[in-house]
Amino acid sequence: MTDYSAPINSNDLNRAKTFYDIVCWGGLLIVLLPVGIANLILGYLLGDSPCTLCWAQRQQMAYIGVIALMMVRYGFKPKYLGMLLVMAAFGLYMSFRHLGNHAMRDVGQGFGLDVFGIHTQMWAEIVFWCVVMLFGLAVFLAPRFDALIAEMKGKPFRPLSRFNKIAFSIVAFILASNTFQALWSTGLPPNWGQGDPVRFSFNPKYVIWSDASWHGMWDGISFLGKRDVKDPDFAYKANDKKLGITFKHDAADAPVAINGMLKLEEIRVIEGIKQPVNTLAQIRGEYFVASKYDFWKLDSNLKPVVHAQMDPWYSANVLDIVSITPFKEDAFVLMGSNKSLLRARWNPNADDVKGWANFMVGGDKVEHVGGLGRARIGTERAKFSYVHSSATDGKYVYLATVPDNKNKSKFVVSKAMMADWTLSAEFEPAADLKAKRTLGELYVTGMVYEDGKLYAVSKNHNVLVVIDIAKEAVVEAWGLPSDLTDIRGLVKKGNTFEVVDHNRVVTLTMP
Repeated sequence: MTDYSAPINSNDLNRAKTFYDIVCWGGLLIVLLPVGIANLILGYLLGDSPCTLCWAQRQQMAYIGVIALMMVRYGFKPKYLGMLLVMAAFGLYMSFRHLGNHAMRDVGQGFGLDVFGIHTQMWAEIVFWCVVMLFGLAVFLAPRFDALIAEMKGKPFRPLSRFNKIAFSIVAFILASNTFQALWSTGLPPNWGQGDPVRFSFNPKYVIWSDASWHGMWDGISFLGKRDVKDPDFAYKANDKKLGITFKHDAADAPVAINGMLKLEEIRVIEGIKQPVNTLAQIRGEYFVASKYDFWKLDSNLKPVVHAQMDPWYSANVLDIVSITPFKEDAFVLMGSNKSLLRARWNPNADDVKGWANFMVGGDKVEHVGGLGRARIGTERAKFSYVHSSATDGKYVYLATVPDNKNKSKFVVSKAMMADWTLSAEFEPAADLKAKRTLGELYVTGMVYEDGKLYAVSKNHNVLVVIDIAKEAVVEAWGLPSDLTDIRGLVKKGNTFEVVDHNRVVTLTMP
Protein backbone atom coordinates (compact mmCIF):
# COMPACT_ATOMS: atom_id res chain seq x y z
CA MET A 1 0.00 0.00 0.00
CA THR A 2 1.34 3.42 -0.97
CA ASP A 3 2.35 5.59 1.99
CA TYR A 4 1.41 9.11 0.88
CA SER A 5 2.73 10.53 4.16
CA ALA A 6 6.29 9.71 3.05
CA PRO A 7 8.11 12.38 1.01
CA ILE A 8 8.51 11.98 -2.75
CA ASN A 9 12.02 10.82 -3.68
CA SER A 10 14.00 10.66 -6.90
CA ASN A 11 12.92 7.06 -7.50
CA ASP A 12 9.27 8.14 -7.42
CA LEU A 13 9.99 10.88 -9.97
CA ASN A 14 11.82 8.44 -12.27
CA ARG A 15 8.89 6.05 -12.11
CA ALA A 16 6.57 8.95 -12.96
CA LYS A 17 8.65 9.81 -16.02
CA THR A 18 8.62 6.16 -17.08
CA PHE A 19 4.83 6.08 -16.69
CA TYR A 20 4.46 9.08 -19.01
CA ASP A 21 6.77 7.42 -21.54
CA ILE A 22 4.60 4.29 -21.46
CA VAL A 23 1.47 6.38 -21.99
CA CYS A 24 3.23 8.14 -24.88
CA TRP A 25 4.07 4.77 -26.45
CA GLY A 26 0.44 3.73 -26.05
CA GLY A 27 -0.88 6.87 -27.74
CA LEU A 28 1.67 6.57 -30.52
CA LEU A 29 1.11 2.89 -31.24
CA ILE A 30 -2.69 3.03 -31.36
CA VAL A 31 -2.43 5.78 -33.99
CA LEU A 32 0.65 4.45 -35.79
CA LEU A 33 -0.43 0.82 -36.13
CA PRO A 34 -4.21 0.41 -36.60
CA VAL A 35 -4.93 3.95 -37.80
CA GLY A 36 -1.70 4.44 -39.71
CA ILE A 37 -1.72 1.03 -41.41
CA ALA A 38 -5.40 1.41 -42.33
CA ASN A 39 -4.75 4.85 -43.80
CA LEU A 40 -1.36 4.54 -45.48
CA ILE A 41 -1.10 0.88 -46.47
CA LEU A 42 -4.67 -0.40 -46.74
CA GLY A 43 -5.96 2.94 -47.99
CA TYR A 44 -3.41 4.55 -50.30
CA LEU A 45 -1.52 1.43 -51.41
CA LEU A 46 -4.26 -1.23 -51.51
CA GLY A 47 -7.20 1.06 -52.23
CA ASP A 48 -9.31 0.15 -49.19
CA SER A 49 -11.91 2.80 -48.32
CA PRO A 50 -13.50 2.85 -44.88
CA CYS A 51 -17.26 2.46 -44.60
CA THR A 52 -19.23 4.62 -42.19
CA LEU A 53 -18.65 2.29 -39.24
CA CYS A 54 -14.96 1.91 -40.14
CA TRP A 55 -14.55 5.67 -39.97
CA ALA A 56 -16.29 5.73 -36.60
CA GLN A 57 -13.90 3.11 -35.22
CA ARG A 58 -10.87 4.84 -36.70
CA GLN A 59 -11.98 8.14 -35.14
CA GLN A 60 -12.25 6.60 -31.68
CA MET A 61 -8.73 5.20 -32.01
CA ALA A 62 -7.45 8.62 -33.03
CA TYR A 63 -9.20 10.28 -30.09
CA ILE A 64 -7.71 7.76 -27.67
CA GLY A 65 -4.24 8.44 -29.07
CA VAL A 66 -4.71 12.21 -28.75
CA ILE A 67 -6.01 11.91 -25.17
CA ALA A 68 -2.97 9.80 -24.25
CA LEU A 69 -0.64 12.45 -25.67
CA MET A 70 -2.55 15.19 -23.83
CA MET A 71 -1.86 13.25 -20.66
CA VAL A 72 1.82 13.17 -21.60
CA ARG A 73 1.84 16.94 -22.19
CA TYR A 74 -0.45 18.20 -19.41
CA GLY A 75 0.04 15.52 -16.80
CA PHE A 76 -2.14 12.81 -15.35
CA LYS A 77 -5.68 13.99 -14.73
CA PRO A 78 -8.74 11.88 -13.90
CA LYS A 79 -10.75 13.54 -16.70
CA TYR A 80 -8.20 12.33 -19.26
CA LEU A 81 -8.42 8.76 -18.01
CA GLY A 82 -12.22 9.00 -17.86
CA MET A 83 -12.47 10.35 -21.41
CA LEU A 84 -10.10 7.65 -22.64
CA LEU A 85 -12.41 4.98 -21.24
CA VAL A 86 -15.46 6.73 -22.72
CA MET A 87 -13.82 6.74 -26.16
CA ALA A 88 -12.91 3.06 -25.73
CA ALA A 89 -16.54 2.31 -24.84
CA PHE A 90 -17.76 4.12 -27.98
CA GLY A 91 -15.18 2.24 -30.04
CA LEU A 92 -16.23 -1.10 -28.60
CA TYR A 93 -19.85 -0.33 -29.44
CA MET A 94 -18.99 0.66 -33.01
CA SER A 95 -16.78 -2.37 -33.59
CA PHE A 96 -19.30 -4.72 -32.00
CA ARG A 97 -22.02 -3.16 -34.14
CA HIS A 98 -19.87 -3.69 -37.22
CA LEU A 99 -18.75 -7.16 -36.23
CA GLY A 100 -22.35 -8.19 -35.62
CA ASN A 101 -23.11 -7.68 -39.31
CA HIS A 102 -20.50 -10.18 -40.42
CA ALA A 103 -19.48 -12.44 -37.52
CA MET A 104 -21.71 -15.38 -38.48
CA ARG A 105 -20.82 -15.48 -42.17
CA ASP A 106 -19.21 -18.54 -43.74
CA VAL A 107 -15.45 -19.03 -43.60
CA GLY A 108 -13.61 -16.60 -45.86
CA GLN A 109 -16.56 -14.21 -46.09
CA GLY A 110 -16.31 -10.76 -44.60
CA PHE A 111 -16.17 -7.05 -45.34
CA GLY A 112 -13.17 -5.26 -46.80
CA LEU A 113 -9.55 -6.37 -46.54
CA ASP A 114 -8.23 -8.80 -43.97
CA VAL A 115 -4.94 -8.86 -42.08
CA PHE A 116 -3.66 -12.29 -41.00
CA GLY A 117 -7.08 -13.69 -41.90
CA ILE A 118 -8.95 -11.25 -39.63
CA HIS A 119 -11.05 -8.48 -41.13
CA THR A 120 -10.66 -4.90 -39.99
CA GLN A 121 -13.87 -4.83 -37.95
CA MET A 122 -12.54 -7.67 -35.80
CA TRP A 123 -9.17 -5.97 -35.46
CA ALA A 124 -11.00 -2.89 -34.16
CA GLU A 125 -12.67 -5.02 -31.49
CA ILE A 126 -9.28 -6.41 -30.49
CA VAL A 127 -7.66 -2.96 -30.41
CA PHE A 128 -10.28 -1.42 -28.16
CA TRP A 129 -10.15 -4.31 -25.70
CA CYS A 130 -6.35 -3.94 -25.66
CA VAL A 131 -6.78 -0.23 -24.88
CA VAL A 132 -8.97 -1.02 -21.89
CA MET A 133 -6.68 -3.77 -20.66
CA LEU A 134 -3.30 -2.08 -21.23
CA PHE A 135 -4.26 1.35 -19.92
CA GLY A 136 -5.87 -0.35 -16.96
CA LEU A 137 -2.65 -2.26 -16.39
CA ALA A 138 -0.62 0.93 -16.75
CA VAL A 139 -2.71 2.69 -14.09
CA PHE A 140 -2.49 -0.38 -11.85
CA LEU A 141 1.33 -0.30 -12.07
CA ALA A 142 1.56 3.51 -11.97
CA PRO A 143 3.63 5.24 -9.30
CA ARG A 144 2.03 7.25 -6.54
CA PHE A 145 -0.25 9.87 -8.05
CA ASP A 146 1.30 12.81 -6.21
CA ALA A 147 4.59 11.89 -7.90
CA LEU A 148 2.91 12.26 -11.30
CA ILE A 149 1.98 15.82 -10.32
CA ALA A 150 5.33 16.57 -8.69
CA GLU A 151 7.16 15.43 -11.84
CA MET A 152 5.68 18.48 -13.63
CA LYS A 153 7.64 20.74 -11.19
CA GLY A 154 4.79 23.17 -10.75
CA LYS A 155 4.50 24.00 -14.46
CA PRO A 156 1.18 23.96 -16.40
CA PHE A 157 2.60 21.41 -18.86
CA ARG A 158 5.44 18.93 -19.06
CA PRO A 159 8.53 19.58 -21.19
CA LEU A 160 8.63 17.22 -24.17
CA SER A 161 11.54 14.85 -24.60
CA ARG A 162 12.93 14.08 -28.06
CA PHE A 163 10.92 10.85 -28.11
CA ASN A 164 7.77 12.77 -27.16
CA LYS A 165 8.28 15.25 -29.98
CA ILE A 166 8.77 12.45 -32.52
CA ALA A 167 5.62 10.70 -31.29
CA PHE A 168 3.61 13.93 -31.47
CA SER A 169 4.85 14.58 -35.02
CA ILE A 170 4.00 11.06 -36.23
CA VAL A 171 0.53 11.23 -34.70
CA ALA A 172 -0.08 14.68 -36.22
CA PHE A 173 0.98 13.45 -39.68
CA ILE A 174 -1.22 10.34 -39.55
CA LEU A 175 -4.24 12.30 -38.32
CA ALA A 176 -3.71 14.90 -41.05
CA SER A 177 -3.46 12.12 -43.64
CA ASN A 178 -6.68 10.55 -42.35
CA THR A 179 -8.39 13.93 -42.47
CA PHE A 180 -7.36 14.29 -46.11
CA GLN A 181 -8.55 10.76 -46.95
CA ALA A 182 -11.89 11.38 -45.26
CA LEU A 183 -12.49 14.71 -47.02
CA TRP A 184 -11.28 13.39 -50.37
CA SER A 185 -13.25 10.13 -50.36
CA THR A 186 -16.43 11.16 -48.53
CA GLY A 187 -16.60 14.93 -49.02
CA LEU A 188 -17.55 17.84 -46.81
CA PRO A 189 -20.65 17.69 -44.59
CA PRO A 190 -23.49 16.89 -45.07
CA ASN A 191 -21.82 14.24 -47.24
CA TRP A 192 -21.00 11.15 -45.26
CA GLY A 193 -19.21 7.84 -45.71
CA GLN A 194 -20.95 5.06 -47.60
CA GLY A 195 -22.04 1.71 -46.21
CA ASP A 196 -20.41 0.00 -49.19
CA PRO A 197 -17.62 2.32 -50.37
CA VAL A 198 -15.74 1.90 -53.65
CA ARG A 199 -11.98 1.50 -53.48
CA PHE A 200 -9.89 4.60 -52.84
CA SER A 201 -8.56 6.52 -55.82
CA PHE A 202 -6.79 9.83 -56.34
CA ASN A 203 -8.67 10.17 -59.63
CA PRO A 204 -11.66 12.46 -58.97
CA LYS A 205 -13.90 10.67 -61.48
CA TYR A 206 -13.95 7.57 -59.26
CA VAL A 207 -14.72 9.47 -56.05
CA ILE A 208 -18.29 9.29 -54.69
CA TRP A 209 -19.68 11.96 -52.38
CA SER A 210 -23.06 11.11 -50.90
CA ASP A 211 -25.35 12.13 -48.05
CA ALA A 212 -27.62 9.09 -48.50
CA SER A 213 -26.65 7.65 -45.12
CA TRP A 214 -28.62 10.40 -43.39
CA HIS A 215 -31.85 9.37 -45.07
CA GLY A 216 -34.15 7.53 -42.69
CA MET A 217 -31.58 7.56 -39.88
CA TRP A 218 -34.01 8.91 -37.29
CA ASP A 219 -37.01 6.87 -38.41
CA GLY A 220 -38.15 4.27 -35.89
CA ILE A 221 -35.10 4.42 -33.64
CA SER A 222 -34.65 1.24 -31.62
CA PHE A 223 -31.71 -0.21 -29.77
CA LEU A 224 -32.78 -3.64 -31.06
CA GLY A 225 -32.74 -2.60 -34.72
CA LYS A 226 -33.96 -5.45 -36.92
CA ARG A 227 -34.55 -7.52 -33.81
CA ASP A 228 -37.25 -5.19 -32.52
CA VAL A 229 -39.83 -7.81 -33.47
CA LYS A 230 -42.88 -7.95 -31.22
CA ASP A 231 -44.05 -11.22 -29.71
CA PRO A 232 -46.47 -13.32 -31.77
CA ASP A 233 -50.20 -13.37 -31.12
CA PHE A 234 -50.97 -16.20 -28.69
CA ALA A 235 -54.22 -17.68 -27.46
CA TYR A 236 -53.30 -16.59 -23.93
CA LYS A 237 -51.96 -13.17 -24.96
CA ALA A 238 -53.42 -11.29 -27.90
CA ASN A 239 -50.81 -9.03 -29.50
CA ASP A 240 -52.48 -7.85 -32.69
CA LYS A 241 -52.16 -4.14 -31.84
CA LYS A 242 -48.39 -4.21 -31.32
CA LEU A 243 -47.99 -6.35 -34.42
CA GLY A 244 -50.13 -3.97 -36.43
CA ILE A 245 -52.37 -6.81 -37.64
CA THR A 246 -56.14 -6.85 -37.91
CA PHE A 247 -57.23 -10.48 -38.00
CA LYS A 248 -59.96 -11.25 -40.51
CA HIS A 249 -61.91 -14.49 -40.60
CA ASP A 250 -63.60 -14.46 -44.00
CA ALA A 251 -61.88 -17.03 -46.24
CA ALA A 252 -63.18 -15.25 -49.33
CA ASP A 253 -60.83 -12.38 -48.45
CA ALA A 254 -57.74 -14.63 -48.33
CA PRO A 255 -54.76 -13.66 -50.53
CA VAL A 256 -55.26 -16.89 -52.55
CA ALA A 257 -58.39 -18.18 -54.26
CA ILE A 258 -59.95 -21.03 -52.27
CA ASN A 259 -60.93 -24.41 -53.74
CA GLY A 260 -63.89 -24.72 -51.41
CA MET A 261 -65.02 -24.62 -47.80
CA LEU A 262 -64.35 -27.19 -45.11
CA LYS A 263 -67.52 -28.45 -43.51
CA LEU A 264 -67.92 -28.16 -39.73
CA GLU A 265 -68.77 -31.59 -38.30
CA GLU A 266 -68.33 -31.42 -34.54
CA ILE A 267 -67.23 -29.18 -31.68
CA ARG A 268 -65.91 -30.67 -28.44
CA VAL A 269 -64.83 -28.74 -25.36
CA ILE A 270 -61.46 -29.40 -23.73
CA GLU A 271 -62.32 -29.97 -20.08
CA GLY A 272 -60.17 -29.39 -17.01
CA ILE A 273 -57.80 -26.83 -18.54
CA LYS A 274 -58.35 -23.19 -17.60
CA GLN A 275 -55.41 -21.75 -19.55
CA PRO A 276 -56.17 -20.74 -23.16
CA VAL A 277 -54.87 -23.56 -25.35
CA ASN A 278 -52.34 -22.39 -27.90
CA THR A 279 -51.79 -25.52 -30.00
CA LEU A 280 -53.22 -28.96 -30.70
CA ALA A 281 -51.51 -32.10 -31.98
CA GLN A 282 -52.11 -35.82 -32.19
CA ILE A 283 -49.08 -38.04 -31.66
CA ARG A 284 -49.31 -41.81 -31.89
CA GLY A 285 -53.07 -41.60 -31.46
CA GLU A 286 -52.97 -39.34 -28.37
CA TYR A 287 -53.95 -35.69 -28.14
CA PHE A 288 -51.46 -33.11 -26.93
CA VAL A 289 -52.20 -29.47 -26.12
CA ALA A 290 -50.09 -26.63 -24.74
CA SER A 291 -50.45 -23.15 -23.29
CA LYS A 292 -47.33 -20.97 -22.95
CA TYR A 293 -45.01 -23.30 -20.96
CA ASP A 294 -47.61 -25.86 -19.82
CA PHE A 295 -48.44 -28.96 -21.84
CA TRP A 296 -50.87 -31.84 -21.38
CA LYS A 297 -51.71 -35.26 -22.77
CA LEU A 298 -55.48 -35.74 -23.15
CA ASP A 299 -57.62 -38.84 -23.24
CA SER A 300 -60.18 -39.57 -25.98
CA ASN A 301 -62.71 -37.41 -24.12
CA LEU A 302 -60.30 -34.43 -24.23
CA LYS A 303 -59.66 -34.55 -20.49
CA PRO A 304 -56.11 -34.08 -19.13
CA VAL A 305 -54.25 -37.27 -18.29
CA VAL A 306 -50.79 -35.86 -17.58
CA HIS A 307 -49.64 -32.28 -17.08
CA ALA A 308 -46.16 -30.78 -17.01
CA GLN A 309 -44.54 -27.36 -17.29
CA MET A 310 -41.15 -26.71 -18.80
CA ASP A 311 -38.58 -24.20 -17.56
CA PRO A 312 -38.23 -21.80 -20.51
CA TRP A 313 -34.94 -20.24 -19.41
CA TYR A 314 -32.72 -23.26 -18.80
CA SER A 315 -29.82 -23.52 -21.30
CA ALA A 316 -31.31 -22.84 -24.76
CA ASN A 317 -34.36 -20.73 -23.90
CA VAL A 318 -37.60 -22.10 -25.36
CA LEU A 319 -40.20 -19.35 -25.57
CA ASP A 320 -43.93 -20.08 -25.72
CA ILE A 321 -44.79 -23.58 -26.96
CA VAL A 322 -46.35 -23.19 -30.42
CA SER A 323 -46.40 -26.81 -31.60
CA ILE A 324 -45.80 -30.40 -30.51
CA THR A 325 -44.50 -32.97 -33.01
CA PRO A 326 -43.50 -36.65 -32.73
CA PHE A 327 -39.84 -37.57 -32.21
CA LYS A 328 -38.30 -41.03 -32.50
CA GLU A 329 -40.18 -44.01 -31.01
CA ASP A 330 -41.91 -42.59 -27.94
CA ALA A 331 -40.81 -38.97 -27.61
CA PHE A 332 -42.06 -35.60 -28.78
CA VAL A 333 -40.71 -32.13 -29.51
CA LEU A 334 -41.97 -28.97 -27.85
CA MET A 335 -41.26 -26.19 -30.36
CA GLY A 336 -40.92 -22.62 -29.10
CA SER A 337 -41.88 -19.51 -31.02
CA ASN A 338 -38.18 -18.57 -31.13
CA LYS A 339 -37.29 -21.78 -33.02
CA SER A 340 -35.71 -23.35 -29.92
CA LEU A 341 -37.03 -26.69 -28.75
CA LEU A 342 -37.17 -29.25 -25.97
CA ARG A 343 -37.24 -33.01 -26.62
CA ALA A 344 -39.18 -35.03 -24.05
CA ARG A 345 -41.13 -38.22 -23.35
CA TRP A 346 -43.79 -39.19 -20.84
CA ASN A 347 -42.50 -41.53 -18.12
CA PRO A 348 -44.55 -42.28 -14.98
CA ASN A 349 -41.30 -43.25 -13.24
CA ALA A 350 -39.28 -40.20 -14.32
CA ASP A 351 -36.53 -38.99 -11.99
CA ASP A 352 -37.65 -35.62 -10.65
CA VAL A 353 -34.07 -34.70 -9.72
CA LYS A 354 -32.79 -35.28 -13.27
CA GLY A 355 -35.79 -33.42 -14.64
CA TRP A 356 -35.38 -30.46 -12.32
CA ALA A 357 -33.46 -28.38 -14.90
CA ASN A 358 -36.06 -28.78 -17.67
CA PHE A 359 -39.38 -29.06 -15.86
CA MET A 360 -40.94 -26.79 -13.26
CA VAL A 361 -44.00 -29.04 -12.87
CA GLY A 362 -44.39 -32.74 -13.58
CA GLY A 363 -40.71 -33.67 -13.43
CA ASP A 364 -41.71 -37.08 -12.04
CA LYS A 365 -43.92 -37.79 -15.09
CA VAL A 366 -41.87 -36.47 -18.00
CA GLU A 367 -38.18 -36.55 -18.88
CA HIS A 368 -35.98 -34.85 -21.43
CA VAL A 369 -34.43 -36.82 -24.29
CA GLY A 370 -30.85 -36.56 -25.54
CA GLY A 371 -28.14 -34.48 -23.83
CA LEU A 372 -29.74 -31.47 -22.18
CA GLY A 373 -32.87 -32.09 -24.21
CA ARG A 374 -32.64 -28.71 -25.91
CA ALA A 375 -31.63 -27.42 -29.32
CA ARG A 376 -31.85 -24.32 -31.48
CA ILE A 377 -32.64 -24.08 -35.18
CA GLY A 378 -30.72 -21.29 -36.88
CA THR A 379 -32.25 -19.90 -40.06
CA GLU A 380 -31.38 -17.33 -42.72
CA ARG A 381 -34.52 -16.03 -44.41
CA ALA A 382 -36.50 -16.48 -41.19
CA LYS A 383 -33.83 -15.13 -38.84
CA PHE A 384 -35.85 -12.07 -37.82
CA SER A 385 -39.23 -13.80 -37.66
CA TYR A 386 -41.06 -15.88 -35.09
CA VAL A 387 -42.92 -19.09 -35.85
CA HIS A 388 -46.25 -20.40 -34.59
CA SER A 389 -46.23 -23.91 -36.06
CA SER A 390 -44.07 -26.84 -37.04
CA ALA A 391 -44.48 -30.21 -38.73
CA THR A 392 -42.29 -33.24 -39.32
CA ASP A 393 -41.88 -36.05 -41.81
CA GLY A 394 -39.78 -38.04 -39.34
CA LYS A 395 -36.46 -36.87 -40.77
CA TYR A 396 -36.96 -33.14 -41.09
CA VAL A 397 -38.89 -30.53 -39.14
CA TYR A 398 -40.63 -27.73 -41.03
CA LEU A 399 -41.29 -24.25 -39.61
CA ALA A 400 -43.48 -21.45 -40.99
CA THR A 401 -42.98 -17.77 -40.15
CA VAL A 402 -45.72 -15.43 -39.00
CA PRO A 403 -46.00 -11.72 -39.93
CA ASP A 404 -45.00 -9.10 -37.39
CA ASN A 405 -44.53 -5.36 -36.92
CA LYS A 406 -41.43 -5.42 -39.17
CA ASN A 407 -42.46 -7.84 -41.89
CA LYS A 408 -45.89 -8.45 -43.35
CA SER A 409 -44.93 -9.53 -46.87
CA LYS A 410 -42.70 -12.60 -46.63
CA PHE A 411 -43.85 -16.11 -45.74
CA VAL A 412 -40.89 -18.45 -45.25
CA VAL A 413 -40.84 -22.21 -44.77
CA SER A 414 -37.65 -23.50 -43.14
CA LYS A 415 -36.52 -27.13 -43.15
CA ALA A 416 -34.05 -28.55 -40.61
CA MET A 417 -32.71 -32.08 -40.17
CA MET A 418 -33.82 -33.51 -36.84
CA ALA A 419 -30.60 -35.52 -36.46
CA ASP A 420 -28.68 -32.33 -35.69
CA TRP A 421 -31.31 -29.55 -35.93
CA THR A 422 -29.28 -27.84 -38.65
CA LEU A 423 -30.96 -25.86 -41.41
CA SER A 424 -31.25 -27.82 -44.67
CA ALA A 425 -33.39 -25.56 -46.86
CA GLU A 426 -35.67 -22.54 -46.93
CA PHE A 427 -38.14 -21.26 -49.46
CA GLU A 428 -40.91 -18.75 -49.99
CA PRO A 429 -43.76 -20.72 -51.57
CA ALA A 430 -45.06 -19.62 -54.94
CA ALA A 431 -48.81 -19.11 -55.16
CA ASP A 432 -51.52 -17.88 -57.48
CA LEU A 433 -52.14 -14.66 -55.58
CA LYS A 434 -54.80 -12.05 -55.90
CA ALA A 435 -53.68 -8.63 -57.14
CA LYS A 436 -51.37 -6.80 -54.74
CA ARG A 437 -51.60 -9.58 -52.14
CA THR A 438 -48.87 -11.70 -50.51
CA LEU A 439 -48.62 -14.95 -48.60
CA GLY A 440 -47.14 -12.86 -45.81
CA GLU A 441 -50.71 -12.06 -44.82
CA LEU A 442 -51.16 -15.61 -43.58
CA TYR A 443 -50.80 -16.16 -39.85
CA VAL A 444 -50.08 -19.88 -39.76
CA THR A 445 -50.85 -21.30 -36.32
CA GLY A 446 -50.96 -25.02 -37.12
CA MET A 447 -49.22 -27.30 -39.57
CA VAL A 448 -48.91 -31.03 -40.38
CA TYR A 449 -46.98 -33.04 -42.97
CA GLU A 450 -48.39 -35.77 -45.20
CA ASP A 451 -47.16 -37.32 -48.46
CA GLY A 452 -44.76 -34.56 -49.44
CA LYS A 453 -47.15 -31.76 -48.58
CA LEU A 454 -47.56 -29.32 -45.73
CA TYR A 455 -51.07 -28.51 -44.57
CA ALA A 456 -50.96 -25.11 -42.90
CA VAL A 457 -53.92 -23.41 -41.24
CA SER A 458 -53.99 -19.63 -40.87
CA LYS A 459 -55.81 -17.73 -38.15
CA ASN A 460 -55.88 -14.74 -40.45
CA HIS A 461 -58.48 -15.18 -43.21
CA ASN A 462 -59.44 -18.65 -41.84
CA VAL A 463 -57.77 -20.56 -44.64
CA LEU A 464 -56.01 -23.93 -44.93
CA VAL A 465 -53.27 -23.90 -47.58
CA VAL A 466 -51.63 -27.01 -49.00
CA ILE A 467 -47.94 -26.52 -49.84
CA ASP A 468 -46.19 -28.96 -52.17
CA ILE A 469 -42.66 -29.15 -50.78
CA ALA A 470 -41.06 -30.40 -54.02
CA LYS A 471 -42.72 -27.66 -56.06
CA GLU A 472 -42.29 -25.08 -53.29
CA ALA A 473 -45.75 -23.84 -54.10
CA VAL A 474 -49.27 -23.54 -52.70
CA VAL A 475 -51.34 -26.02 -54.69
CA GLU A 476 -54.67 -25.83 -52.83
CA ALA A 477 -56.49 -23.55 -50.41
CA TRP A 478 -59.59 -24.31 -48.36
CA GLY A 479 -61.73 -21.99 -46.28
CA LEU A 480 -62.79 -22.51 -42.67
CA PRO A 481 -66.02 -21.18 -41.13
CA SER A 482 -65.83 -17.49 -40.23
CA ASP A 483 -67.26 -18.03 -36.74
CA LEU A 484 -63.93 -19.65 -35.74
CA THR A 485 -62.02 -16.61 -34.50
CA ASP A 486 -58.88 -18.05 -32.88
CA ILE A 487 -57.75 -21.08 -34.87
CA ARG A 488 -54.72 -22.87 -33.39
CA GLY A 489 -52.98 -26.17 -34.04
CA LEU A 490 -53.86 -28.78 -36.65
CA VAL A 491 -54.60 -32.51 -36.76
CA LYS A 492 -55.19 -34.38 -40.04
CA LYS A 493 -56.97 -37.72 -40.39
CA GLY A 494 -57.52 -38.40 -44.08
CA ASN A 495 -59.95 -35.73 -45.28
CA THR A 496 -60.82 -34.75 -41.73
CA PHE A 497 -59.08 -31.92 -39.90
CA GLU A 498 -59.15 -30.77 -36.30
CA VAL A 499 -58.19 -27.38 -34.92
CA VAL A 500 -58.56 -25.79 -31.51
CA ASP A 501 -60.61 -22.60 -31.15
CA HIS A 502 -61.07 -21.05 -27.69
CA ASN A 503 -60.36 -24.40 -25.95
CA ARG A 504 -62.73 -26.27 -28.24
CA VAL A 505 -61.59 -28.96 -30.65
CA VAL A 506 -63.35 -28.32 -33.95
CA THR A 507 -63.67 -31.14 -36.48
CA LEU A 508 -63.90 -30.20 -40.17
CA THR A 509 -64.05 -32.26 -43.35
CA MET A 510 -63.33 -31.66 -47.00
CA PRO A 511 -66.36 -31.87 -49.29
